Amino acid sequence: GFGTVAMKWVTVGEGALLAYTMPIWATLFAWPLLGMRPTVRNIIALCLGIIGIVVLFGGDGFSFTPEKLAGASLALSAAILFALGNILNRAPIPVPPVALVAWQVGLGCLAMIVFGLLFEKPDFSAVSLQGWALMAYMTIVPMGVCYLTWFETLRRLPPATASTGMLLVPIVGVISAALMVGEPLGLREVFAMVFTLSGVTLALQRTYRNSG
Repeated sequence: GFGTVAMKWVTVGEGALLAYTMPIWATLFAWPLLGMRPTVRNIIALCLGIIGIVVLFGGDGFSFTPEKLAGASLALSAAILFALGNILNRAPIPVPPVALVAWQVGLGCLAMIVFGLLFEKPDFSAVSLQGWALMAYMTIVPMGVCYLTWFETLRRLPPATASTGMLLVPIVGVISAALMVGEPLGLREVFAMVFTLSGVTLALQRTYRNSG
């Protein structure tokens, strides 16, 4: 929910990079909640992630508008809450993947509908056919098929392998946004990806060595 709302104020590339800082925050939560003290590798990972964020948003001298700040905060909050959820629910849920995805998407959508009706004034008649098609795509593919394949991947591959493969997501997001909607893709975005994903890779390696 937070990540979707953040897209109103940040670019697709910015949102993708911020959302996939999740493993870095997971290593921080693991210290107080699981007793896993951060190592030098963890600290380097955190620093690389922060540098990536600074590079990403520092091109304009950190002249944040309130909207930009809200979008970045929501995207980071999504990553942090996702990390916290992973730490608090380390044990796999004994539910078939299809049922798990159905419950997860259903409960998440229900909460968003309630908040939307409370704080917004939706006008369903104003939604175009393309808009309905995009909402259907978002529900079926990213929220349904992608989560289903992710849970099945975790059943078939080691966690480190599966999670490292997920690092392709922000890269695909940044490049696709540049090609499809004309978002900037210059040295700043490339360096931000390099720093952020390097930090995430370090965090993942340490996390799954400990869990293994």
